[in-house]
Amino acid sequence: MSSAEPPRGRVRPMWVRIALWSFLSFGLLFTFVGALVMFATLRHTTNDYHEVLVRLSGDLTQEYEECGGDAAKMAKFFAENSETHGHENVFLLVTDSDGAVKVSSTHNKTILEEMVENAASKSRTYRIAGVSADGIRPIAVRVRKSLLGDGYVLSVGYNVTKDELHAVRMGALVGSSLVFVWLVGAGLGAFLGRRFTAPLRKVADAAGRIAAGDYSARVPVTSEGQEIVDLENAFNSMAAENEKTLSDLRVLTDDIAHDLRTPLTRIRAAAETAALAEGEHPFAEDICEEASSMLEMINTMLDISQTDSRIRRTPREQIEMVAFVGHVIELYSVLAEESSVSLSATMPDAPLYVSAHKGRLQQMLGNLLDNALKFTPKGGRIEVRLASDPFSLSVANTGPGIPSADIPHVFKRFWRGDGSRSLPGNGLGLALVKAIVTSYGGSVKCESTPGEWTVFTVTGLS
Repeated sequence: MSSAEPPRGRVRPMWVRIALWSFLSFGLLFTFVGALVMFATLRHTTNDYHEVLVRLSGDLTQEYEECGGDAAKMAKFFAENSETHGHENVFLLVTDSDGAVKVSSTHNKTILEEMVENAASKSRTYRIAGVSADGIRPIAVRVRKSLLGDGYVLSVGYNVTKDELHAVRMGALVGSSLVFVWLVGAGLGAFLGRRFTAPLRKVADAAGRIAAGDYSARVPVTSEGQEIVDLENAFNSMAAENEKTLSDLRVLTDDIAHDLRTPLTRIRAAAETAALAEGEHPFAEDICEEASSMLEMINTMLDISQTDSRIRRTPREQIEMVAFVGHVIELYSVLAEESSVSLSATMPDAPLYVSAHKGRLQQMLGNLLDNALKFTPKGGRIEVRLASDPFSLSVANTGPGIPSADIPHVFKRFWRGDGSRSLPGNGLGLALVKAIVTSYGGSVKCESTPGEWTVFTVTGLS
C-alpha cells in the first residue's frame, strides 16, 4: 500500500483512543488495588479466625484436662462459663473414636449435627453453613479439630457470620467503587481526549476549507501547549504562503488574459475586414472564427476569476424561479428540438424566490443546459427539476454518462474527459457554473450512472 492511500478499515478518532486508554488504565490500576485490599482483608480475617480457634482450642483443652476428662464436669463448666465463651459465638463438641458425643454445647442443634457428622473427617478446619438457634437467621461457623490426650476429638466452632457479612459488604463496596472508577476513567478520558484533540480538529477543518477553495481559512492560535501552538503557527504560515502563491498565479493569469484580449480583438477585426474585402481570402473566415473562440475562452476565464475572487459584484434582486426556469427552458426548447432531444421540466406550483442576479443565474442554467445538450444523443431526454424547502435545481440528461473517476474533476478549469475531447468546448462552462453558485453561498454536485442518467444539482441558494 502506497503512502498516499488511506488506511483500510475504520479509523477511530484520537479522543476515543485516549478515552479507551484512560478507561483501561484507571480500571486496571484500581482493580489491582481493589484486589489487593480484598486479599489483605480476607487474609487478615482468616488469620483472625485461626488465632481465635487456636486460642479457644487451647483454653478448652486445658479445661478438659483440669476436669480430668469428666464429661459431666466439662459440660457443667462450659455451661457455667457460656457467657465468657460467647454462647452464640462458640460451639463445643467432644467425641470418642466411634463418633459418640461426650461433651457438646446444645443451644444450636443444626450446628451440632453438622459438627458431629464432620468430627470423624480428616479436615483439620472446615466451614459450616447453618441457621441460628431460632431457626430464622443463616449463620456461618468455622470449626477447628484437635486430638485430646485420651484419644478423644475436640471440635471448637466459632461464629463468623458477622465477619463474612462484613467481607461481603466490603466486596460490594469495592466492586461498586471499581465500577465508579471505570466510569470516571472513561468520562475523564473522553473529556481530556476531546480537549487535547480540539486544536487538531480545528486544523483539519481549516485544511478542509482550503481544499474546498477557501484559501483564506486560518486556525486560531490557542494556548493548549507549545507543540500545538507550533503546529497552528506552522499551518497558518503555510496557508498564507499558499494563498499568496495562488493569488500571484491568478493575477498573472488574469494579466496574460487581459494582454491577449486586445491583440486577439485586433486580429479578429482584421480578419473580418479581409473577409469582407474584394478578392479571395480563404483563411480570413477561419482566422476570424479561431480568434472569436479564443476571445470567448479568455472572457470566460476572466469571468471565473472575478467571480471566485468576489471582484465582480452584481446587484441582487428577488427572482421568481418558476417563471425564470420556464423562460430559459422555452429558449432552449428550439435547440433541443433541432437535436431531436426531449426537454421537460418539473416545478412546484407555488412561487419560489431566490435573491440573485438574473444574468448570472441565466449563465449558470444556460451552461448546464448547453452541457446536457452536448452529451445527450438523439432520442434522449433532458429533465429540469426545481424544488423548494430546501431549494434545489437539477439538470438531468440521458447519455453515455461520466465515469466515477472523472466526477471529482468535472468542475475544474479546462478539464475535459476522454469522451468529450472531440466535441466543441473549452472545459470552462462547468467551472463558471461552480464559481457562480459558490458566490451565492450554494453548492453544485454531479452524479452519474454511465449509460443511464447524469445529474447536476444546485443547492443552497436562497
